Amino acid sequence: MKNWVNNIINLKIDDITKYKFPTDEYFGLEVLDNNVKYEFIIRLSSSNKGLLCLGSGVIDQKTKSIPRFQRYRWKDHFEESLIYYFDPTLYLTDELQVGWCIGTKDDWYLEKISEIIKKIIHTSKIKEEHVLFYGTSAGGFVSAMLATMIKGSTAFVGNFQYSILKVHAKTHLENMKKYCFEGLNNETIKSEYGYRIDLIEMFKKEKYVPPIIYYVNANSKVDILGQCVPFIKDLEKLDYSDNDIEIIIYHDENGHRSRVIYGEAYEFIQMILKRKIYRYYNRSPVPNKKIIKINRENHALKAELKKMKNEIDKLNEENKNLKNNNIKSKMSNYLKACFKK
Repeated sequence: MKNWVNNIINLKIDDITKYKFPTDEYFGLEVLDNNVKYEFIIRLSSSNKGLLCLGSGVIDQKTKSIPRFQRYRWKDHFEESLIYYFDPTLYLTDELQVGWCIGTKDDWYLEKISEIIKKIIHTSKIKEEHVLFYGTSAGGFVSAMLATMIKGSTAFVGNFQYSILKVHAKTHLENMKKYCFEGLNNETIKSEYGYRIDLIEMFKKEKYVPPIIYYVNANSKVDILGQCVPFIKDLEKLDYSDNDIEIIIYHDENGHRSRVIYGEAYEFIQMILKRKIYRYYNRSPVPNKKIIKINRENHALKAELKKMKNEIDKLNEENKNLKNNNIKSKMSNYLKACFKK
């Protein structure tokens, strides 16, 4: 951390909301929890209400030291508050180049990261609706997950992986399974830890879908066919959607790694931060517990009404059959009487 900033603050998670952080200057934050070190570089603006959160993606530990805060060169181009967070999963072994903030079977690092960021924004009086998580590829997955956990915030993701088990880079996937899940097979990971490795399962767990802007390269088959199309199909199966997920399909010959440099991303990020586009929080307020309860009651009421309708239809059919039988009986008796005469 000393290679990145001079001022480093060490806190416990419970002490974050009590601490008065400096403003308008960069500082490091180290939080030790359960023997895991969570590291952040932060600048809190005293004059801008927006917050941009940037995480890490693939890092080759054979050639680069950690912690490493990707896109740190962008820091002087934003007037908004900034939080850079590092994935401590990479400390498990230098064989890992990406960890999706998975952590271990017993300790989900991303959950702790979200808890720390929540405490920072609350103590800094930043509204969730002004928080934007940005990332591409693996960083996009983490950004979308964090936006799901920190309700009211927005995710802006590019060529991201909504499902880690569908990742095209199989070496990264196998290393993650080996060191994070102790070599468990895909089926066991899906059944026991599904919400940690699949965004749709996380939506189901939280019963919430955050605002997401998702741009994907049509010229990258691993993204458009391997992730985007299955993502849309899985979205269609959800019976709720709190916010819009807007998908922007573009064409770029650079494949999966396209449109990730500063010049391509900056203007788009600024438009979202300044709410010149995607004004989600004005249109779709975050549902509170009362609304969720009403929705559940409505679903139950609809099911009961459907059941009653089926019973009424059955009774009507029985009455119809009964009337037909009565008519047939009367007609038969009439004809018998006629023949007797």
